[in-house]
Amino acid sequence: MGRGIFRDQRASIWYAVTKLIGHLLAASVIFVAFFLLVWLVSCALSYLQGVHQFPTDIFSLITKGEVWLTYADWGLCIVVLFSGMLTFIRDLWRQRL
Repeated sequence: MGRGIFRDQRASIWYAVTKLIGHLLAASVIFVAFFLLVWLVSCALSYLQGVHQFPTDIFSLITKGEVWLTYADWGLCIVVLFSGMLTFIRDLWRQRL
């Protein structure tokens, strides 16, 4: 009878661990996809800059936009990672009580 309780506890901890790993994988996929998108936009704009020069004001605005897209990527990944971490801690906390 007591063994079933411990078995359920271990199963639920493994469930929380697999959920955390899923969040880490999702964050990795989001980061790579968004970073790839920013990189492709940067390559396309560099190509266009090589073909026909942008005015310096426009080019500096585009460069700042690329940097802010990278910051947005980092911010999105941080939110996903913290969400996964909080979910993992909450699941473990519920199992301890």
